[in-house]
Amino acid sequence: MNLLKKRIGHTVLYKTKKFGESIGTKSLYLKMEGLNPTGHIHDRLSYFLVKEAVQLNFDTLTVASLGPLGQSLAYMAGMFNINCKIVMPVGSLKEKKRFWVNAPWVEIIEHGSCYYDALNHSQSLAAQNDWYDANAGCTNSCISDSVYSEIAEEITKKLGNNPDNVFCFLSDGAVVSALHLGFRELWRRDLIQRIPRIFVACAGTDNEVYKAFSENRRVCETGVVFNRYKGLHDNDIEYNIYAPQNVLNAIFDSGGSIIPVTHDEIRKFQKLAKQTENLKVSFRGAAALSACERLISDGNVGYDETNVVILEKGKNDLIIRALDKDEFDDISELAEKVEQYLGKYGDDRESVTEAINAAFDTGIVLGAFINRKLRGLAVLIRMPVKKVLPEFHLVYIGADISAGSRGIGTRIIDEIRRLTGGNFSLHVDLTNNKAMRLYEKMGLKKSYLRMIAS
Repeated sequence: MNLLKKRIGHTVLYKTKKFGESIGTKSLYLKMEGLNPTGHIHDRLSYFLVKEAVQLNFDTLTVASLGPLGQSLAYMAGMFNINCKIVMPVGSLKEKKRFWVNAPWVEIIEHGSCYYDALNHSQSLAAQNDWYDANAGCTNSCISDSVYSEIAEEITKKLGNNPDNVFCFLSDGAVVSALHLGFRELWRRDLIQRIPRIFVACAGTDNEVYKAFSENRRVCETGVVFNRYKGLHDNDIEYNIYAPQNVLNAIFDSGGSIIPVTHDEIRKFQKLAKQTENLKVSFRGAAALSACERLISDGNVGYDETNVVILEKGKNDLIIRALDKDEFDDISELAEKVEQYLGKYGDDRESVTEAINAAFDTGIVLGAFINRKLRGLAVLIRMPVKKVLPEFHLVYIGADISAGSRGIGTRIIDEIRRLTGGNFSLHVDLTNNKAMRLYEKMGLKKSYLRMIAS
């Protein structure tokens, strides 16, 4: 489980190039939560919900979910060998044609006509059958607050200080209140100068949080708040905002606001993200980007301010595949790329060429492509033994830094692990701390110090 835990969180904070300029800001960073194992921010929460269920000796958990949370919990449940009961409104199952629906440890239970019906039924089943209640905020709000608050620390560590503004989507409000909690704690410890303004995009105004803010009321008058809105396909979407007062506090205390956005704006920013940065952005991420552009165009956010947008499912369209020697007229073309990507940590041309030729003969050469352009490489040679040393040795891995920090290295190592069954090793320069952190996150450990005769 240590490998799985290392894979969750610490996602890329990607500084955009064309996108930021296109909406009128010099510094626009995207927090790429799509690089979590199931491609969603919910993995941060699901891991610890399932871990707690196991530690409390539950053999089954239940959740009401129509989408990513259910998928994430199903994945984590399989990793921890625990049963997962997902409750959905009647008729929802036909839209969920993903692998996790048919996993042997997963059961889909259809009940009621809306999310509220499914939520009540899931909670009742948990009480009746002694199942762990994994519904967010019901008995485990402290977990969601703590895990999502780590995003604030990750952002601050990468930037070296607080951003001026953070943009996210409302959904159930958990990310909003946790971000505020995280930044407030960093401020309390004098690790940042101030708490950034938190701006929250919403796709509907039929909820108490929006109404309270728009009326300048600092207190939510109802305890249970539902956030209801229409998706891009006119489908009904519903969330339980389980701590509405905390969400309202986050917005008021940080000097932020809540911004309703339209479907046309969401579609516009999904398209713009694809055109400018080749990024696939979900409904929620596009809504947050739209809110950012709105405030910039209205003059509420300055050109020089640092802005971070939380993309709950954001990732680039990256294709990783094995390369064939016949694709290249001259092997020096690849050698030049290796030298470019590795910089001061690379080897001489003769050594690089030798490794590439050996990898093409009996090993593996992987290329990572964005928009059909080569943006990353991995060169693995096959060792003559399989027991005393791993069968494959990763001689070189690197990515084009001009493409931005998009998690290319992480996803290349994922593919290497898949192709080799995890039977590979690598070497790393003793001064390359950034690379060592990445490799340790991906589950590699320091085994021994390689020494070379001089």
